[in-house]
Order: sequence, then structure tokens, then C-alpha cells
Amino acid sequence: MDSLCRSVENRSSLRIAAVWLTLLAGFAGCHSKKPEPTKVESVAATPASVPVSVASVEVRAVQRRVSFVGTLHGFERITVTPKVEGRVRAIKFDVGDRVSPNTTLLELDPIDFQLAVEESQRALEQELSRLDLTKPPKGELDVEQLPAVERARLLLENAKRQFERQKTLVATNAAAKQNYEQAETDLKVADATLRQARIDARTTLASVRQREAMLSLARQKLSETHVNSPALAAVPDSSAPARFVVSKRMASVGEVVRAFPSTPVFELVMDDVLKLHVMIPERYMSQVQLELDVEVHVEAYPNEMFPGKVARINPTVDSQSRSFDVEAHIPNPDHRLKHGGFAKAEVIVGKAAEALTVPLEAVTRFAGVSKVFTIRDEKAQEVEIVIGTQGPGWVEALGGLQAGDVVVTSGQSRLANGTRVTVRENVTTTARRD
Repeated sequence: MDSLCRSVENRSSLRIAAVWLTLLAGFAGCHSKKPEPTKVESVAATPASVPVSVASVEVRAVQRRVSFVGTLHGFERITVTPKVEGRVRAIKFDVGDRVSPNTTLLELDPIDFQLAVEESQRALEQELSRLDLTKPPKGELDVEQLPAVERARLLLENAKRQFERQKTLVATNAAAKQNYEQAETDLKVADATLRQARIDARTTLASVRQREAMLSLARQKLSETHVNSPALAAVPDSSAPARFVVSKRMASVGEVVRAFPSTPVFELVMDDVLKLHVMIPERYMSQVQLELDVEVHVEAYPNEMFPGKVARINPTVDSQSRSFDVEAHIPNPDHRLKHGGFAKAEVIVGKAAEALTVPLEAVTRFAGVSKVFTIRDEKAQEVEIVIGTQGPGWVEALGGLQAGDVVVTSGQSRLANGTRVTVRENVTTTARRD
């Protein structure tokens, strides 16, 4: 029994000793020095070069241009209205017809105006009969030759003779004083009658002039029953005589047109030469001058250019848009350009014999700034430029570049100042010389 108890006690002691040894080992591990990590030397990675394509800056002759858009207008656009009213009897032209100046476009019923002419003619003849004339005199008429004046003058001369005779008889007491006084009165009456005859003759002559003017007016109104196209001088920049094209017809046969308020019957456009009106920003005012060449393009003929010249420049600037109006004349002998059409145009404001140009794909734009990358010592260098004239596949680069410089044409998105580059193809030129 005692041996069994000693055996149990020995096992318990061994367990307790094992526990203490475990605790001591853990305590010693916590306070022991940590081993130093193995040092690894880092090696800096060398940046790789960016492969790019390049082209050389090229010198070429260019034309400096100002581009704008505008609307084409006929050299003249005229709304035709009759000067007299009446019923439309005939229409001679329609939309699209070509019309020469002073050509009858429309006829009104002339009956009323013919009767007015007849009435004025008879009234004139009546006044002429009072002067013993058959037609109106040309120039000034001597009223002393008219019968009424001549009769009054003869009566006055006779009255003077009677007066002188009675005066002599009275002086010798051979006649009564009453006869002398009667002769004196007859002389005064004859003198007044002559003056009145002259007044009546001049009045009748003035009435003749009035009736003659009324007859001319009636004839004028009769002629205006034929509504004609206006007469205009030759169009500048065109050797051909001025002609119109009918753009609108606004009356029909049988319709009554009024003189007031006026009734428009036709709209005519002179399109042998067209006007192009454009608004150009005021910064170009020093460059745009009279007689500069203008090149016009329209969508209807995309592969053709229509030449013209600057004809007028408005001397004022619009305060709202800060632009000024320019008028260019565009010859249109074949009438392919149309009044009211939209047009793109360029004014050639100057020429440069040695302009620096780069390929269009070499230019990058950001925040309104244009730039290119040049290659110097195998590194990319950013150069800001100003875009000038643009041609097929190239643009003029103003500022920052020199002839012979090499610019990057692809791979710019991966470049910054100082980026190392590798040219992956031979240097190419911008485009063939013109």
C-alpha cells in the first residue's frame, strides 16, 4: 500500500516539474534576442525607351488665309409692285425665267386709263380753242399775237385818237366839254380792257399747260398698266448685260392688285454676280483689305472653288459680336451658285515664302494649347506652337521650331519632357512640296 502511494506521488511530481520547465522555457523565449533579417540589396530598374515615329520640319511657301462662313445674296434683289391698280390681264414670266431690264412682266386691264387719256385730250383741246390754237405751243407764247389781245389793243389805239381829237376841239371851244370827258373815259376803259385781255390770255395759256400735264400723267398711268422689270446699269465684275431671274411670282390672272397698300407681284434677283456677306472677328481687321482674293466653296460642288474679291468692308465693329461685316463679290456667269445659299470662304490675307510646317498628326492639343515633341539627344522635348495655315496633311507651326528639327508623329501620349525615345522608323518629310 505504501509503495502504491509513493508511486502516485512520484508521477505527480514529474508532472509538476514538466509544467515548470515549460513555463521557464516560454519566459526565456520571450526575452531572447531576435535574429537580424537577411539584408537584400535592391537594384534600381532602368526606364525603357518609348518607341516613336518622327518626321522632319519642312520649309514651304504658304498662303495665309482667314476662314469664315456666310450667306450668298443676289447682287440686287428687287420686289416689283405696280404703280397703278387694276385687274391682271396677262402674266408674261414665271419662276425661274430669265428677264432682261425693261421687259414687260405683267399687264393690267387698260380700259379705265384709256378713257382717262381721252378725257384729258378733250379738255386740252377746249383750252387751246380759246387761244385759237390747235396744239400746245412750244416754248414761250407771245400773247400779243392772240386775237383777243390784238382786238383790245386796236380799241385802245382808237380811243387814244378820239381822246386827242376831243382834246384839240375843247381847246378851241369847238366841242363840248362833255364829249372830251367821254373820250377820256373811253380811253381808260380801252386801256383796262387791253390789260385784262393780256391777263385772260396768260390764264388760258397756263390752263393749257395744266391740261397738257394732266394728259401726260394720264398717258403715263396708261403705260404703267404694263409692269416692267427695272432698268439697271451693268453689274461690276461682269461683262455680260445685267439680267434678272424670277425668284417669286405673287399674282395671278384675274386678280386685282392695289397701288396702296402696294401689292407685290414679282421678286427678281440679279445673280450674274453674287454678294457674300460675312462677319469676321475684329482681330483680323488689319489683315482684311479691299481687292483681296476670296475662295468660295459650297456643298453642292465639293470639289470646286469659286473665286471672288473683297469689295466692301464695314468701317465699324458690332459691339455685341465684336466682328465687322465684309462683302465679297463672286462672279456667277453659269448661275450655279444660288441666292440664299450657304458658303464657306477663305480670304487670302498674305503669303510666306519660307514657312515652317509639320505633319498634322504631330500636333497635340490640350486646354487650348497646341504643342509638338522634338527629339534632342534621344530625349523628347515639348515645344508650344501657334497653328497657322493648314494644308492637306500639314499645318504651319509658328514659334519654337527651326528648319531641320525632328518632331514626333506617333506615341505622344506616352511622352513628357525628358522621356527617352527610340525612333522606330526613318525620318519622313511632312508632305510633298507644292
